[in-house]
Amino acid sequence: MDNGGATFGGVSFASLGLLLTRANIPLLPETIQTEEELEGLDGTVDVETRYGPRLIELEVSLITEDEASYQIALQQMAKVFNARAGVRPLILDRMTGKRWMCKYNGRIPIDKIASLGEFTLPFKAFFPFSESVTDSMTQLEYGLGYSYGMGLRYETPPAFSVTTSPTLRTLYHAGTHETYPVIRLVGAGSNITVSNTTTGETLTLNLNMVAGDVLEINCAPLEQTIQKNGSSALSGVNGTFPRLVEGDNNISISGAGLNMTVSFIFRHTYLY
Repeated sequence: MDNGGATFGGVSFASLGLLLTRANIPLLPETIQTEEELEGLDGTVDVETRYGPRLIELEVSLITEDEASYQIALQQMAKVFNARAGVRPLILDRMTGKRWMCKYNGRIPIDKIASLGEFTLPFKAFFPFSESVTDSMTQLEYGLGYSYGMGLRYETPPAFSVTTSPTLRTLYHAGTHETYPVIRLVGAGSNITVSNTTTGETLTLNLNMVAGDVLEINCAPLEQTIQKNGSSALSGVNGTFPRLVEGDNNISISGAGLNMTVSFIFRHTYLY
């Protein structure tokens, strides 16, 4: 039994009068399998495997002193778990170094709450993987909630000066699932290439930057954008937006007239 607590969107369960008694989180999300049948062939051909959203169920008890405080607690709960507010971080006290980005999904029969004082809060994580509670630009230190077994290293944040071509760096991703960084370039350069030679992914940027320019590359699928000083700069871009895989990733930055600082901003991402 899980006797710990949790926070959702920065609000502790304890402040709502809730006690988390059990957290049901599947070891892996449900698979979405693509298969093909071929004439004359037994079985099927495994074409692709993807993961669907992860459903999380939290069994809780509502603890109040009287009926009036009970009704107030219900009112507060409805506000905190309002699904229209969008996805927010769910952090369990038993694993304070990880967050699940999710939102309330389902229904809680009010008569069940009233009669038993115990009920299940259903959540859906559309992005089905857990993430570190801070991003890579936060220096690791005691008190952030991280625990042994997450694979984290006490390293300086991944921001470095680039004045020669190519500039090579090794970036470490502790998570067990790939992560997609935001790459921020500040300074001058042209015909810039960003490569992760570990994965073989290269992005070429046929543009010019001068001192003070800020270029941000969001590598996340469905969010892939490139902005220069706040405006879209996707024209003249070729290649593949690079990701980071588990372990060491060998990064190469090349181009002409480079005098910039490059930062890789990401969260360590885990299958569980």
